[in-house]
Amino acid sequence: MLLSACSTVPEAPGVGSNRQALIDGLADEPKACGQYRRLYVQGFKANVAALSDSDDALKSEAERLLRQSTDLLDAAGVEQRDCSRPYCIIEPLQGGRLDSWCGFRIAADEGEELYQWLNWSDLGNSGPSQ
Repeated sequence: MLLSACSTVPEAPGVGSNRQALIDGLADEPKACGQYRRLYVQGFKANVAALSDSDDALKSEAERLLRQSTDLLDAAGVEQRDCSRPYCIIEPLQGGRLDSWCGFRIAADEGEELYQWLNWSDLGNSGPSQ
């Protein structure tokens, strides 16, 4: 009797496939999540700018945006945990100034690194109308 075995070797992910999986996953979330993310990032960035410039008016705007982001979810009946949110960090600059960066960390699909970072604005999310 002749026995043969077939085995399949999983294909390595294509370059950019993890990026596309993130984009697809974000698109599958409730619509309110996309609006929440945009308001959250705008609020975070406005808050960092307010801290950097000691601008009370901008700080109030940041607080309004962040409050609006959670109010929007409440009105839609969506929990924060149901939405993916980008990581946002404060970057210290020379002269005591501050900047911010927001993006997503995903598994790297090429190279030696375990993860890759995708800039929030590179995902087409920086505009208020999207």
